[in-house]
Amino acid sequence: MNMCKPFIYTFQTRLHHYVYDVNTNLILRIKEEAYHFLNSHSSFDLDEMDATPELQQYIRDLLDNGFLSSQRPQIMMHPKTKHLEHMLQHQLKTLTLQVTQNCNLRCSYCVYSGGYENRGHTSLMMDFETARKCIDFVIDRSVDSDRLDFGFYGGEPLINFPLIKQCVEYIKEQVAYRDVGFHLTTNGTLLNEEILDFLDEHHFVLTISLDGDQENHDRNRRFAVNGRGSFDTIIANVDTIKRNYPALFEWINFNVVLDTRNDFGCINDFYTNYETFESLYSVRSSYINDAYVKDEILYRNEFIEQRGYEVFKMMLSKFGRVDESHVSKLIKDYYIQIYFRMFHYRKPSAGMPIEAHHGGPCVPGVQRLFADVHGNLFPCERVSEQSEVVQIGKVDTGFEIDKISQILNVGTVTEDACKDCWNFRFCTLCVAVADDLHTLSKEKKLSHCSVVKNDIRHTLLDFCMMNELGYDFSEDTILDFEKA
Repeated sequence: MNMCKPFIYTFQTRLHHYVYDVNTNLILRIKEEAYHFLNSHSSFDLDEMDATPELQQYIRDLLDNGFLSSQRPQIMMHPKTKHLEHMLQHQLKTLTLQVTQNCNLRCSYCVYSGGYENRGHTSLMMDFETARKCIDFVIDRSVDSDRLDFGFYGGEPLINFPLIKQCVEYIKEQVAYRDVGFHLTTNGTLLNEEILDFLDEHHFVLTISLDGDQENHDRNRRFAVNGRGSFDTIIANVDTIKRNYPALFEWINFNVVLDTRNDFGCINDFYTNYETFESLYSVRSSYINDAYVKDEILYRNEFIEQRGYEVFKMMLSKFGRVDESHVSKLIKDYYIQIYFRMFHYRKPSAGMPIEAHHGGPCVPGVQRLFADVHGNLFPCERVSEQSEVVQIGKVDTGFEIDKISQILNVGTVTEDACKDCWNFRFCTLCVAVADDLHTLSKEKKLSHCSVVKNDIRHTLLDFCMMNELGYDFSEDTILDFEKA
């Protein structure tokens, strides 16, 4: 008996049938009868295939060309595990400082709003001594990094603007000979002339949260002191930046949190037609964070359909059927997402290594180290500060290597399911979706799998459909075995 259980994913568009071959990381266009055979046989006997002689030969030809291999990872281990200590001692790149836990807004979907397994808003502020230790901690462990980036986060970080100024001055003194960048995430309400002069002088990259037109923005983003919406204050400040600080405006990222209770069309019209945003290419958008949430987030179908229509228009623009000016700024980055997933990450492979780890986790502490007001260290600002699982050290005592290794290898929690998952290479799940504040939960992690796989399924379908219609991504994006 010669059994084969291909490590593949089958899918079809209206025109063709495909196999995503996990081992080679390639997409194959195949004959319809082969598609139906593979789709209905999770495994088959090579010596006694239940198929016509022609189909048997076709399947054998695919096997002879290195496809349909049954090889799966045998040991779940991230390839960077063995280099972890060296990377943590020499390759730190980014530090984000939580300069305050206070905020002048009370946004209903905020991770500190009470609806998440996280801390609430407090009046705590980071002091300069803690900030200095954190900065030194990163500088001392970044000798192999060409560039360093320092960010400021809250709460609303501009509440502690004096500390931000101190930190920037200190950083520039300590690394005057190196390439350094600064970024800041703000709700945009406190951007006065003094602050803007400083941010402009030091070439900050700003991320401002603005959820669209006044009605949709103010539904969630209100001032703490009086419950009034924040739209008017923010838009006045944004207009000032564009008028008086054009270089700073060029580097602003506008972040839209998509609440499906809102009207997608109105949000889209705002970023399309409001004069201030006419020069923007795209706007970052994301749905309300579902990691650590206490109650299920419901998604309104009408909103999803409106967004899907805008994706359709974006695709038509790639074929010259819709003018680029009519493509939603909220959607333009979806094409970039397709491109990066299909080309930047999907490199041809000689086969699945025996020792591997699914996609998703970055190296905790190396890419996006986050320090809270006390100097506690976390992999990034997206995890819960209440969790004992994801605190990876303290600035005074250093990293906890064993804990970082466990977080990096979060796939071991769902090892059996992951080893047999066609989305192994594309997976985006990290520790945030498995953390229950006390341990890494198999059930919590698995509960997110269907969403991630469905997202990649849509990417594969859209990519193949655009290829079918003649869009030229690059050469050899899909291997054609349909006429073989």
